[in-house]
Amino acid sequence: MSAVTNTFRTLALVLAIASPGTAWAQSTLRVIDTAPNDVLNVREYPTSDARIVGVIPPDGRGIVPLGDRNGNWIFVRYRKVEGWVSRRFVYPEAPPVRRGRSLDDEAE
Repeated sequence: MSAVTNTFRTLALVLAIASPGTAWAQSTLRVIDTAPNDVLNVREYPTSDARIVGVIPPDGRGIVPLGDRNGNWIFVRYRKVEGWVSRRFVYPEAPPVRRGRSLDDEAE
């Protein structure tokens, strides 16, 4: 492999790891830093004064990022609503933990 190819592969790996928002498109999100008696507003456009098209409860999970980002805003789907939410209030959900089991009972 040439030095140029190695350099490009290394650069691509660094960008993939360091790219902000890489994890956003690969998992569902959950609401964070929202008071129990409050909601996360879903907005029509990525601004705090845009029309509210829906809300997500403070314990909301399963929020699907749809790939679009604009500054501190991310475009998401939650149940039957699509719109913009502040990235400050969402965080990737942990993937489900695999359950251990004995493999002795499986056919070999």
